[in-house]
Amino acid sequence: MTERGLISMIEAEEKRLKIGSPEFMQRHTEMMEQMERMRQENKKRLCQTGPLTKANNPIT
Repeated sequence: MTERGLISMIEAEEKRLKIGSPEFMQRHTEMMEQMERMRQENKKRLCQTGPLTKANNPIT
């Protein structure tokens, strides 16, 4: 594939996804917020379970 062909393919995909449109940016924001909520929940769970050590983890 030529460089121009690659650029054309990328441009077509950006157009298909409507990158930069209000709808794209809204969905992006929603996904980032959801990931942050999940990260916070995982952080809370890890704090509640305590440190993961070999003594506390029979699998290893």
